Amino acid sequence: MRPLIGITTSTATRDPRHPRPIASAVNLAYSVSVYQADGMPLLLPNVAEPADADDIVAGLHGLLLSGGGDVDPAHWGEPPHPKLGSIDPRRDALEMALLHAARRRQMPALGICRGGQLMAVALGGNLWQDIPAQLPANVGHFQQVSRPEAYHPVRVAPDSLLARIFAGELRPRVNSFHHQAVRRCGELLTPIAWSDDDLIEAVAAPDAPFLLGVQWHPEEMAETDPPQARLFSTFMQAARDYAARILPA
Repeated sequence: MRPLIGITTSTATRDPRHPRPIASAVNLAYSVSVYQADGMPLLLPNVAEPADADDIVAGLHGLLLSGGGDVDPAHWGEPPHPKLGSIDPRRDALEMALLHAARRRQMPALGICRGGQLMAVALGGNLWQDIPAQLPANVGHFQQVSRPEAYHPVRVAPDSLLARIFAGELRPRVNSFHHQAVRRCGELLTPIAWSDDDLIEAVAAPDAPFLLGVQWHPEEMAETDPPQARLFSTFMQAARDYAARILPA
């Protein structure tokens, strides 16, 4: 059985002449990477209420928090920076509720780019709102080359979940498309990878079987980069293990 993986989405307007939202959107690469790793993707539109999170998660075996717009700095008590991009309070609220519901069940969860940032904020951390403005001496975190192309290295903590996924490779090269980043993890997450300018590139929860957030986009690299593909296959194995725990024999 393929484990059922819920993938969060953005709410898009698509047409500035008609500002009413008309689409739930997420790049196809997320679903492709989940399916190629023997999972079954299920897209989660931002129509449910946070109170529905337990019911939603009850039908899943894993949760993938996808990339997208910025996280609202109101969640950590900061005013918006002038360079803050678009925010979606409804999406923030639903994703945080889904993450907490998944965590209560010890369900595997993977956060990608915004998703990893959302994990940090939901579990007591905060973000840099705009890297170029707040940390001008950075390595450059928004590449101008194609999405599957690796752009800069990260250093991975030995003996971490990522080190195991990457088979001991502690300086993998990753792609990069973000202007926000995790500033502080909070007490429930641990940083496990950093770029050469010391920005946090990955976080994990030591008390969870699989709760991982990464700042790059492994879904764009998985078809050509075996370590990034292993990230998804490890996630799917964790989801299968979770399904075996909750399903009747």
